[in-house]
Amino acid sequence: MRIDNIKENIIIGSLLGDGNLTITGRCVNAHYREHFSPKQLDYRIWKLNELVDLNFKLYTRKNYYELNSPSNPLYTHYYNLFYNNKIKIITEENIKLLNHPIGLACLYFDDGTLLIDSATRTNGYKYLFPRINISTLCFSKEENLILINHIYNIFNIKFKLKHLPYGKGYALELNKKDEIFKFINLILPYVKPIKSMTYKIDIYERLIEKQKETPHSTICNLYTTKHPYTHDEINKLLQLHKEKVPYKKIANILNKTYYSVVYKLRDLQRKKEWRKKSSLLN
Repeated sequence: MRIDNIKENIIIGSLLGDGNLTITGRCVNAHYREHFSPKQLDYRIWKLNELVDLNFKLYTRKNYYELNSPSNPLYTHYYNLFYNNKIKIITEENIKLLNHPIGLACLYFDDGTLLIDSATRTNGYKYLFPRINISTLCFSKEENLILINHIYNIFNIKFKLKHLPYGKGYALELNKKDEIFKFINLILPYVKPIKSMTYKIDIYERLIEKQKETPHSTICNLYTTKHPYTHDEINKLLQLHKEKVPYKKIANILNKTYYSVVYKLRDLQRKKEWRKKSSLLN
């Protein structure tokens, strides 16, 4: 069986997440399978459509949801690379197969979480900010470090090692806004067709939701600090937005990322609304 790089990365990214390879019964070759929640059915339908020419199938019986493949030497090859004594492993060699953003997106969709954290300031207000975790708890510290270094070398996203009291004790984390936005922009094209995955990238909506639940709280600025907007850029941004220029085109004109434009516009709108409320109170 021949496989292109996109399909291979979907399989490899998923294999690092929810996917598994097994050799069952009298089968000579391995097959791929993953169980999932019905809440993520549209995500698995997307995978099925991407992998349909590899004869993947989707089973949605009562209380049983599974995506799987037939047995094939291709999956036996992956099995030999990613398993040792029936346990999934990450090595310097096998991780080289994860080399396209769609594979990283699948790993995040399977095992990633967008969290909204808070820190209490001296004035008593809680400062709300985003954080991204990828739950790679089935891998050792050394394996997680291999994955972190690989992601940085290939995708220029700098995850950090997070110690947790579960599994083998380690996971991946992003807690710097610039790195979070780089990551979201990298996987954004693969989120758009999957409605159930939007909550994993929509930082603005999640912050606003958290703020409503958290008395005396303020949210972080929703655009990166390494390349702040100048006064002229803000005026140009507002002008282009008023002219209904698409966000992607605005981002190209201003040499910003797509989500930087989205969050900056939302941030400006939020500040405008606050000014209106303040003027009514005075």
